[in-house]
Amino acid sequence: MMTRIDRLFLLLLAGLVALGSGYNRDFQPVKEPAIEQVQKVTREEVKVEKKAQKNIPDFAAIEDVNKKKSQFFAHVKQMVDEENERLAGIRQEVKMLREKSALHESEEKWLLDMARKFRVDEELKVSDALYDDLLHRADEIPVSLALVQAANESAWGTSRFAVEANNYFGQWCFTPGCGVVPGERPEGATYEVRKFSSLEASVRSYMHNLNTSHHYEGLRELRSKRKSMGHPVTGPVLAQGLYAYSSRGIDYIEELVSMIESNDLLKYDLEKPLTRH
Repeated sequence: MMTRIDRLFLLLLAGLVALGSGYNRDFQPVKEPAIEQVQKVTREEVKVEKKAQKNIPDFAAIEDVNKKKSQFFAHVKQMVDEENERLAGIRQEVKMLREKSALHESEEKWLLDMARKFRVDEELKVSDALYDDLLHRADEIPVSLALVQAANESAWGTSRFAVEANNYFGQWCFTPGCGVVPGERPEGATYEVRKFSSLEASVRSYMHNLNTSHHYEGLRELRSKRKSMGHPVTGPVLAQGLYAYSSRGIDYIEELVSMIESNDLLKYDLEKPLTRH
């Protein structure tokens, strides 16, 4: 179990890394297993989202606390697992392309499209630096961390924003009409709580945010270091890179770690540890 001193050290490391980071065509698709997996997810996305939307339990109606938690974790975990599998498929394809001596035009297009999606510096073009940065960003998020952030930000699926906007992670948007206006939004503020078509879309957006925003470079650096050392990538460790996620800072991080421990969620991270490069 991590001590407060351990957490403060990791938090400081993540913060320093985040402060030092400045970055915030006509052929048929490549028919490789990983590409096919990504395409299959895309083709079925609408169908899966509709099914998932129909099956969301009414968490507010579940009076038994343990039952509510169990159903909440089971439902959200399914979405997190699916998104992690999609990210793993992208990584597999990127690694395969890196091993090739030359890329087909369609392969290069796919690679650069992925790089843009994950906000890799466009000046890198196809290079070792591009591969390194893309693999640094397109990676899985520990299940335990996603589960407790969803529970914390959505009040176990019962908040107004979870019910009205499928927003389980407190994500904002800044275009008028893009979401739900908070009741206590300060005068002059323009942000809204983003509205999603489904819980699955909320999970995907949340994980993409952690993988691309300059605010969470510290989290990504912690993840890369753990993997390079062959250590499990766990929620309590990566939580140290979430200082910017909430105005509560370290109190928010310690609450997430406490929730992981009290709900015995670390087991999900250790069942399938992310120890590969």
